[in-house]
Amino acid sequence: MNMNKKNNETLLHDFQATSKEDWREAAEQLLKGKPFDKVMTSSTPEGIRIEPIFRSEVLDSLPASSTLPGFDGYLRGTSAAGYKKEPWEIAQELPYGTAAEFNTAARADLLRGQNALNVLLDIATLKGIDPDTAKAGEVAACGLSLACLKDIEAAFDTIIPDAISFHFRSGCAGLSVGALFFAWLDKQSADFSQIRGSLGMDPLAVQAASGQLPSQLDELISEQAIMARYCAAQAPGIRAIGVASMPYHQAGASAVEELGICLATGAYYLGELIERGLSVDVAAQQIRFSFCIGPNFFMEIAKLRAARVLWAQIVQAFGGNADSQKIVMHARTGLYNKTQKDPYVNMLRTTTEALSGAIGGVDSMCVGNFDEVCRLPDTFSRRISRNTQVILQEECELTAVIDPAGGSWAVEWLTNEVSEKAWACFKRIEAEGGISMALNNGMIQRMIKATAQQNETALGTRRSSLIGTNVYPNLNEKPLSDHQPDYAQVREQRAREITAVRMELDADADAAVLEALGKLVDAPPEELVPMLVQAVRAGATIGEITKTIRASVEAAPAITPLPATRLAAKYEHLREASARFAAKTGRAPAIYLTNLGPLRRHKARADFTQGFFQTGGFEVMSPAGFESPDEAVAALVASDAGITVVCGTDEDYAAKFADYAQAIKAALPEMQVILAGFPGEQEPAYRAAGMDDYIFIKSDNYETNHRYLSGLGAL
Repeated sequence: MNMNKKNNETLLHDFQATSKEDWREAAEQLLKGKPFDKVMTSSTPEGIRIEPIFRSEVLDSLPASSTLPGFDGYLRGTSAAGYKKEPWEIAQELPYGTAAEFNTAARADLLRGQNALNVLLDIATLKGIDPDTAKAGEVAACGLSLACLKDIEAAFDTIIPDAISFHFRSGCAGLSVGALFFAWLDKQSADFSQIRGSLGMDPLAVQAASGQLPSQLDELISEQAIMARYCAAQAPGIRAIGVASMPYHQAGASAVEELGICLATGAYYLGELIERGLSVDVAAQQIRFSFCIGPNFFMEIAKLRAARVLWAQIVQAFGGNADSQKIVMHARTGLYNKTQKDPYVNMLRTTTEALSGAIGGVDSMCVGNFDEVCRLPDTFSRRISRNTQVILQEECELTAVIDPAGGSWAVEWLTNEVSEKAWACFKRIEAEGGISMALNNGMIQRMIKATAQQNETALGTRRSSLIGTNVYPNLNEKPLSDHQPDYAQVREQRAREITAVRMELDADADAAVLEALGKLVDAPPEELVPMLVQAVRAGATIGEITKTIRASVEAAPAITPLPATRLAAKYEHLREASARFAAKTGRAPAIYLTNLGPLRRHKARADFTQGFFQTGGFEVMSPAGFESPDEAVAALVASDAGITVVCGTDEDYAAKFADYAQAIKAALPEMQVILAGFPGEQEPAYRAAGMDDYIFIKSDNYETNHRYLSGLGAL
């Protein structure tokens, strides 16, 4: 040890540390006059300027160096032992509509690494209506159809209640879904105190996504309070309240906006629960956050670390104790950057996102299936997603490291930046009157829309990349086979099933259901959940329960919903238009390259042009270089293309472009002639010779493809 220390001291003496100023001076010399700040730094959608290198001095003004996991505001985790004490839950979604399909997948996956059920619910269940009164497309769509005790028994058949965690995303249907769940637990004779999970009651997320609520928000918050109080007393391992970032993420929010909105939502729920009689500590420990993980690896790590610190500050400001300041975070790989074209690339995207979640310190995680934006998952896609997490835990051994990002100069700096900007976003929302008011007056919608437009502009101009979409498209890929069910048929099946359940009730049982439902009307809040459980056990359905407990409640006024978008969607629209054009005419929209001279002189711009127009689904033909205009014209006539792009060097353009363009226009007056490259001062001369347009690295790729597809009648 002493010898090593001596050697290190000698090395440090012989190799003096370079100062920040010396490093920058050397970098500027290598740039040869190019502006340092423009070339070496970059700005993120969060408005954070990223430096090219970070030094240990950044920690001097940050608290990170004096913090420990499990202490000090929970920057480095809410547990001193981190994942060594308890790894994150592998909580994969199983988005199947019927109980039988769900149970088959659940039993298979719980034997293969998954240890928590993440239960998505269909539209009808979330609306609180039974399958026989729902519309086709609402039943079994987007999740599991649950209407009665028999349904949940079938969905959870042979699953041991206290062996795993159960997480529901119940939205506004927390009381009815919770009643089903607790009725099932009661019938299993389960010890409620040993059950773990969450109900995910989050009416603000529902309002943000759909623009509508089935009841007044105050009434829904009161329902939250009723279930939260019951869970705290009877099932302390269940958190009733959810704060989900999915609607904001899918609309295009930045990491900072997503975090600021979630903090505002959590603070709103916390204040409302306290007003309804819950203590701050009980209320805070009933809230579970669910964040989406985006593609910026380090930004997402910083977001999750910042969330722990900022939520602790909020709960502390309400007077909460140290335990109630600990955030519980679920994470789900995002949908905003996922693609239908080249869908296998989504596996790589979700892998880096899952690693962000693990390093960021989540409590549970769902890795989205690579084909989730195309179809329902099959066994293969579920296995890949699940095993991504298993590998991170068991092969990468991330569970053996406490706060793996802790102490990283760049990560600690970025965490602080995200914290400051997310806190500013939170305060801006609070200044509007809180999250509910900010949604109702459109402030949230306007804020996210501005960010989403920046994202789309960056994608369209290819300042940001989606592999297989706006760069490196694969026009020869085969589409995935379709696994989507016939929702009309499923609805009829479910309607028959719920009718059969009702028919099984004899006169006495039917009377018992009516009696149980009747008691709900005037039930005091503290007795409502046990009465709901009793009604479910008697045979009541979700639709009957919802009609009873909300019989005299009017729906809330509609607001402008946030769009559920994907960045790739507009490019996918172009590719689909090209495919329809090909099916109709027998050929994809075609572009022929007029390559000038030998390969070495035109290859760079020909390759650029191919990639540029293939993103729109164009068939781009790139022949050997031409030595004369007549040769090029003959090839163009034979190609039957309506667009040509001239590719060569700037020197070739100066010497030859006018001759080629004039010859092409003389023989083919309707031919669109495009120059590959920026014409600069030569633009007037080239246009006079016949140039209609030009493309170069700063061209708007999406707009150009859209314009030419429209001109060909493909759009």
